[in-house]
Amino acid sequence: MEKMKIIEPMDWQRLKHEYGLDGKRLLPWQGVKLPFGGAYCVVRAGTESLAHVNQPLGEEELFICVQGSACVIVDDESLPVKMGDVVYIPAGRNHFIRAGVEDFHLYSVWWSRETCQGYLASQEEALA
Repeated sequence: MEKMKIIEPMDWQRLKHEYGLDGKRLLPWQGVKLPFGGAYCVVRAGTESLAHVNQPLGEEELFICVQGSACVIVDDESLPVKMGDVVYIPAGRNHFIRAGVEDFHLYSVWWSRETCQGYLASQEEALA
């Protein structure tokens, strides 16, 4: 039996560029079923992430601002954020992040009703 991973070291040289930012998907966690996904993200200074509506359409998202400051644009509203702030992106809303003069770090968590229902069903099956 493979030993479960307890820590995932950050390799800053191996971040993947997607959605116009650099990041590392950390959830789901190896060997653990979760109802949500998550990633550590860096929007580089003077750049912005890709404007998009989350897919599947019912997916919601939460940004936990870790370092720096930026503007999160949701539909046509520009929201200034800084380290320690938390941003909720409702399902179906167009959004992106515009970094200022320094790199902006955040942790993103996303979920949908379907992923939550799938998780609950798997837990029920495990208990049966």
